[in-house]
Amino acid sequence: MKDRWKGLKPGERPFRDAAWSYAEYRYRPSEAFVRLLASHLGWSKSARILDLGAGPAHVSLRLAPFAGEVVVMDPEEAMIEEARERAAAAQVDNLSFVVGGSDDLARLSPELGAFSAVTISQAFHWMADQDAVLRALDNLLDRERGAVALVGYVKDPDYNLVWLNGPPWNAVEAIRRHHVAAVPESSSPSGRHDPFPEILGRSAFSRIELLTYEYQAVVYPSIDAAIGFQYSLGNVLAQLGERRAAFEADVRAALADADTSPLTVRLVDSALIGQRPLA
Repeated sequence: MKDRWKGLKPGERPFRDAAWSYAEYRYRPSEAFVRLLASHLGWSKSARILDLGAGPAHVSLRLAPFAGEVVVMDPEEAMIEEARERAAAAQVDNLSFVVGGSDDLARLSPELGAFSAVTISQAFHWMADQDAVLRALDNLLDRERGAVALVGYVKDPDYNLVWLNGPPWNAVEAIRRHHVAAVPESSSPSGRHDPFPEILGRSAFSRIELLTYEYQAVVYPSIDAAIGFQYSLGNVLAQLGERRAAFEADVRAALADADTSPLTVRLVDSALIGQRPLA
């Protein structure tokens, strides 16, 4: 089976226009958690990591200091373009870039080479045949210590929704829905897959554990961030189309008096990790 947006027309690619907003406003794990993950999985400067469904490299850039090379792979060219620009701006030189989806793994296997681990950050649910993805990864990962890490598995609380779900910020979602009410709803993969532990459990990576890191963080509510998070969601900009300016105007009017004081919140970074059974 193909990734959900492979072969679609440009207007139907859900994240074509979302790259900048995704890089700015989507979840990325803390540096402390990535250090914990790298130590837990025994990464070193000789490690090669594949960040699959990597988007604009917002997580890949976090991984880069803990590996020799991180391969940033995403099916959306606009995401890879944004990833290249962000890596250059950050002067990170150990990222490489591949335009391709999970269904391309088998075809690209000789070119991709072998990896110490594969990270997938909040993208596994978009991969239509997850069992086939894990079979393909079985051929790419180190036979002894290779691991699949589903980063961001625990989403409670969510970095963005911890403030966007409450008043007055939850008005943004309602305003967006009002502006796209006449637009046909796009397909979503939510709820169309087995639980991730079950999928991993029937794969070559059936030794499963959950790695978590809880910490206090400061979030900075703002109208720009509230709008930007909406734009990071699949198909939102395409659905708004010419209504984008009106949507933004309504949001800014509704939130003109919103309290933008920083909030200290409890967050949890996590990875659901699958490895091969011990001999």
